[in-house]
Amino acid sequence: MKHFRIKPGKCRIIFFDLEFYVPLKGRDREGFCYNPWDKGSKLLGGSFLIANPEKDLTEKSNITEKKVKSLWLWNHDSERELLEKIYEILKNAYDVVYSAHEGKVSPILCGIGISSSDVPILFELFKRYKILSNSEAFYFQNKFRVIDISQLAIASFNNNSSFIYPKQKKLILQKYLPDKKFESGKSVWDLYDDQNRSGIAERVVDEVLCSYHCYMKIINDFKYFKYLEKNKKRIDSSLKIQEAG
Repeated sequence: MKHFRIKPGKCRIIFFDLEFYVPLKGRDREGFCYNPWDKGSKLLGGSFLIANPEKDLTEKSNITEKKVKSLWLWNHDSERELLEKIYEILKNAYDVVYSAHEGKVSPILCGIGISSSDVPILFELFKRYKILSNSEAFYFQNKFRVIDISQLAIASFNNNSSFIYPKQKKLILQKYLPDKKFESGKSVWDLYDDQNRSGIAERVVDEVLCSYHCYMKIINDFKYFKYLEKNKKRIDSSLKIQEAG
């Protein structure tokens, strides 16, 4: 039987963040105001960092904004064309991973809070604009795996009860990047109304880089936790030997 081996250099983690616009009449809804099926709202675009674990997820990696690719509605003829470009990014990443692993490994979508917003919204938009049929969208979405940093970070916080809940972006940034602060995503609506496109673009690139750096810091925390666990086992083993002697 052939031994299966993951090839880190042929894996991909897509750190990304999308931004949306909701018109004034739709802003009084509770919770997440944007709805991908609301024709009055818009997908403004987003930024994508396609990370190669072998090159981009090491202590020596130097990831800057030059590594981030951004796609914006104002640079495309339509929302559909924008979505086609986003689909290409996802499909290209999938093709690299699939061909190297015969479909046994998936590319990863990563960001803060994306499992309940950006990811489902994106695939609903693929369906709405008939870039993919309902069946194709379901099939394509399941070719990816999602690492939501709001869930990944749970183990890095003190939890006082058995009820655990995804961590807010504000708390994650306070812990790992205390110098970084972002206004509510709703502030993007005002930036768009003011035609401050560069302000939106800079914010989203910064958010993607923050997601990347938080991911790296959380991974380092996990490594430290394993070190402490290993050290405790070594101490416990030494104590048992002493007691037996």
